[in-house]
Amino acid sequence: MLHTDQRFSDAVAAAVATIEASTDAEIVVVAAPRSGSYRDLALTAAGVITLAALGGFLFMPWEVAPLGVLVETALVAVVSAWLLDGNVPIRLLARAARMEEQVQLAAAAEFHREAVHATPNRTGLLVYVSALEQQVVLIPDVGLDARIPRGAFAGARRDLHHADLDHFLSGLTKVGALLAAHVPKRADDAIDLPNAPRIRS
Repeated sequence: MLHTDQRFSDAVAAAVATIEASTDAEIVVVAAPRSGSYRDLALTAAGVITLAALGGFLFMPWEVAPLGVLVETALVAVVSAWLLDGNVPIRLLARAARMEEQVQLAAAAEFHREAVHATPNRTGLLVYVSALEQQVVLIPDVGLDARIPRGAFAGARRDLHHADLDHFLSGLTKVGALLAAHVPKRADDAIDLPNAPRIRS
């Protein structure tokens, strides 16, 4: 996962500082292991597995003590729910639309949590990375939306790789070039949000 790379924080902070030297925009990078909970999917799948296990116990050709059935069924439920809550099983269980929705909601929440909208000229840009969903979202404030073509951010987002640091930094540099071209640095720019990425646990 991108945010677990030991170089991530320092490399992103340096890249953001370099970008902001040539643009009036303020970039805030947030990296999260996942966007919200998918526990309902894990529990539903675990319930199906537990029901199948219970059926197996009931129709075994040999006798099983009731207490043994109860204990083993409970163990199957707990272990399967734990295993199915991992990234790989969730990617298999969750629909693409569900993951897309959760990433968008989490990114919107981070936009407000980090006060990306608080720059005087509304030139903040959130770069939100979600590892489980393998997605990167860009949310520009209204000051950037008014000055940068809508399709430009969509193209820039495609270059931001969610898992590889070097490719992510390369994409971030392209975002910086886009910002510098449309929102150049002003002499009276006095806002400087922290450059270090926000790492969620």
